[in-house]
Amino acid sequence: MDHRPALRDHPVVVASILGTAVASGAYEIVPASTTPVLSAQLGASAAEVSWLVSVMLGVAVVASLPAGAVVDRFGAPHSFAFATAVFLVGGAASWQFTQQGAYWPVLWSRVVAGLGFVLLWNTGLTVFGQFRNAATATGLFTASGPIGFAVGHLTGPTIVAEYGAASVFLVYPLFLLPALAGILLGWEADLSGGGTGKIPALGDVLAVARNRAVLLVCVLGFVAYSLYLFVNSWVPTYLTSELGLSLAQSGALTAMFPLLGAGARASGGVVTDRLFGGRARPVVLASLVVSGVTLVGIALSETYLVVAAFLLVGGYFVQLSLGLFYGVVPRTVSDDSVTTAVALLTSLGLFGAFSAPLIAGEVIQATGSYAAAFGYALALTVVGFALAVPYFHD
Repeated sequence: MDHRPALRDHPVVVASILGTAVASGAYEIVPASTTPVLSAQLGASAAEVSWLVSVMLGVAVVASLPAGAVVDRFGAPHSFAFATAVFLVGGAASWQFTQQGAYWPVLWSRVVAGLGFVLLWNTGLTVFGQFRNAATATGLFTASGPIGFAVGHLTGPTIVAEYGAASVFLVYPLFLLPALAGILLGWEADLSGGGTGKIPALGDVLAVARNRAVLLVCVLGFVAYSLYLFVNSWVPTYLTSELGLSLAQSGALTAMFPLLGAGARASGGVVTDRLFGGRARPVVLASLVVSGVTLVGIALSETYLVVAAFLLVGGYFVQLSLGLFYGVVPRTVSDDSVTTAVALLTSLGLFGAFSAPLIAGEVIQATGSYAAAFGYALALTVVGFALAVPYFHD
């Protein structure tokens, strides 16, 4: 009999943790949807404003393993409290400095918020990974990220129009306070999440990093996140510059990605648990195959409706396995190494998210061709499939 807690047994804690992910995700992405206003307020270019988003991903890459150590040492409730405090400091500082029109202090404030963000993310994954039907649980949690992106895109412009450019940097972090209250008040004894009382030794961390199964899942996570950010960052520009679509048409398609991601990540876990008895391998392979086909289809098609169809199908399948990896990686290590393995997966996955748009941009600039950039993305898919077929086991 499976004695692990069920999601339905802890609705307040589950909803509150999901709330932290949505609020932090909205804060992370909102500069992208309010760029013109922030550019004017900060006296910065659109490219400089884009770094307000990218810097949080960069921080997460570096800070993921230390964040995992914090969860191991202090446990989930204390980690959520500390992460919320750090996030609020970063949010309040970015709000204040934006009012002053000081770009660089805002950027550094976002670095501070990024530290809170990665700790919230790793703590949430550690908690959700303990529930029954781990693939479904972690899929649900990772779905909250793109929902946060959608919330930021949809509400950010309205908040800015009503309360000014700086307001979005304070509003979303404030939502973390009721979420934290729900976590602390609803926490029960059968829940776990770190709290071993010690920081993992360097040898233990290196042992996880040398675990071939962990490394394979991390590489596949790198591939999936790279494809996700490649499509999000460069396909809209490709649609307007190469296919002659209007900004409204390309924007409408792009806006679907966060919502597709929520459905894909959540359903990936359900499909794995219900159709394949918890085996993630068929879903991972299907995700890679269809992602590769859709990349080729987008690159070769010149008709709006055909490209739109490939884009929507690809948007779903590119993200289908993202949640699964967080359910798979805990099963590859002992219980006392789960947080470290999750943190390593987060670090390498977000490195893919951070690096893919930059590499694709350099490829396009060097070759003057979007085809080369799509070739780079397709090569990542092929490498992932080549590794997953012989080595990936449930």
